[in-house]
Amino acid sequence: MKFLALILTLFLTLLNAEENTQPQSTLPEIPTLSIDANKPAQDSTQTPQNQEQLNPSASSIEPTGIMENMATQELINTQENNITKKVRDPFTPIITPKDSGQITNTPQLDLFTKTELILPSTARKIKKITLEYQNLNGSITTLEKELEGDIDWHFPLILSQEVQPKTPSIPNNESFSLEEYFNFDITKNSITLKTHLALIRDFTLASPTRLILDFKAPNKKPLKASFAPKIPTIPQVSLDTHLDFYRITLDLDGQYKYNLTKDTKIGNYAIELY
Repeated sequence: MKFLALILTLFLTLLNAEENTQPQSTLPEIPTLSIDANKPAQDSTQTPQNQEQLNPSASSIEPTGIMENMATQELINTQENNITKKVRDPFTPIITPKDSGQITNTPQLDLFTKTELILPSTARKIKKITLEYQNLNGSITTLEKELEGDIDWHFPLILSQEVQPKTPSIPNNESFSLEEYFNFDITKNSITLKTHLALIRDFTLASPTRLILDFKAPNKKPLKASFAPKIPTIPQVSLDTHLDFYRITLDLDGQYKYNLTKDTKIGNYAIELY
C-alpha cells in the first residue's frame, strides 16, 4: 500500500509540473484609434457602420430610451386629458328631444305649376300616363291613368296644377269657442288657440287624419263640445273629457306636417300646417 501511495504522489507531482510549464493564454489586445492631425475632416468622420462597430450597444440603447420617453409623454397627456375632460352625466341623453316632436322651421314650398310634353310626329293615339310623386315619409309612389283618344302631335300635352279661385262662401278665417276654456282663430293653414290650461302632449292620428291636443284639466268637470268650421282644411273641431285631461281633436282634410309654438306672454298656441 505504501508503494502504491508513493507512485500516485509521484504521478500527481509530474502532472502539476506539466500544467505549470504550459504558456498562459493572453488577453485580446485592445484596439486603439489613431487620429491623424493632418487630416481632421477625413479621419474624424465615422460612417454609421464604423460607429456601430465601435459602440455596438448604442443602437440598442438609444431606441429604447426614445420609446420610454414617448410612453411617459403619452401617459402624462392621458392623465391631463382625464383631469381636464368634462364628465357627462350618464342619465342625461346625448340628443335632447324637442317638445313638440316637429321641426321648427317651416320649409319654403316650391309649387309645381305647369309642364309641356312635345310628342314625336309618329304619335297618333294616347294610351296611358304615368306619374311618380313623393310622399310625406320620402317614399316614391307611381300613379298610372289609362287614357284613350286620338292626339295631334303638332300640339304639346300640358300637365298643370292650377290654383282654384277662392269661393266667396268660404271665409278667410273663423273664430269660435269650445266651452269656457278654449278660444280658436282658424285660417286655411294656421290655428291660434288661446287657453290658460297647460298642454300635456300633441300628436297626429291617421284614417282619418286628426291633430290631437291634450290639456291638463283643473278639475273633474266633464266637458264635451264641437264646431264645424267652413274652412275646408279643418272641417271639424271637437272637445272631450278623458280621465284627468281635456282632448281637442282637429279633423284635417288630408295628411299634413305641423309646427306648434307657444307664446308664453299671452298663453296662445300657434299651429302651422304644411
